Amino acid sequence: AETMRLPDAFTWPGILLGLLWSGFLFPFAHRFPPALQLPGGFGIFYPGKGEPAFWKMMLPGLIASAIWAASAALLILAIRWLYWVVRHREGMGLGDAKLLAMIAAWLGPMMTLLTLFLGVVNAAMFGLLWAALRVRRDASTMRLPFGSFLCAAAIYAVFAGEPLIRWYLQFFR
Repeated sequence: AETMRLPDAFTWPGILLGLLWSGFLFPFAHRFPPALQLPGGFGIFYPGKGEPAFWKMMLPGLIASAIWAASAALLILAIRWLYWVVRHREGMGLGDAKLLAMIAAWLGPMMTLLTLFLGVVNAAMFGLLWAALRVRRDASTMRLPFGSFLCAAAIYAVFAGEPLIRWYLQFFR
């Protein structure tokens, strides 16, 4: 937040580990009935005779996670490009795109969308409060560390996101 930078040494390994973790969890995800699953949604798995190798079972989860990570990064890059077209200056850094890709690799699509929504809402409320209190005289030069808001929203999504999404989706049934 202080330096307004998200280092590649943090984001790229985070994306890779998220992809591997999602691939690792995929074979476990729907293998057992809910009563036998651990809180994370997976149980103990021993491949039986005639079943494919574990790494082959990881591929669908790895590919899905890579698609979501790339989609999240492309969404932020599209917003960044749109801002450039309208304002003719940079409004969001590439670190934010890599950070959201990392979040998507770990959390999947629903929690990533929740993270993005909560991050944007919190950053907007903070920016409005900051402008209202006139911390900076020139609001056009005000810069907010969006990555910090994304990180806080991702932490919220991990611990309380699922009930919030279920509550929201009940209105569409």
